[in-house]
Amino acid sequence: MSKLRLTVTIPHEEYERIEEEKKKKGISRSAFVQEIIKFFFTKEDEQFKIKKYIDGYKRIPEKINYIAQLEQVQFETLDKEF
Repeated sequence: MSKLRLTVTIPHEEYERIEEEKKKKGISRSAFVQEIIKFFFTKEDEQFKIKKYIDGYKRIPEKINYIAQLEQVQFETLDKEF
């Protein structure tokens, strides 16, 4: 994967926080910022999937009897295991 250089301007307090955290982790500033960016996009993707999941259930909610059937199978399976 090719890498690009990125220049940003941030408040001094955030810069100091980055410096502290990267020292704690023993990594470079670039590596730390890459971790932050990866974490951000991972969380964004997760939130998108959750929203999509919820929207799907709003459009096509589970039927009560289907849930009851699943619970019954679950209880039967647990009874066999324990």
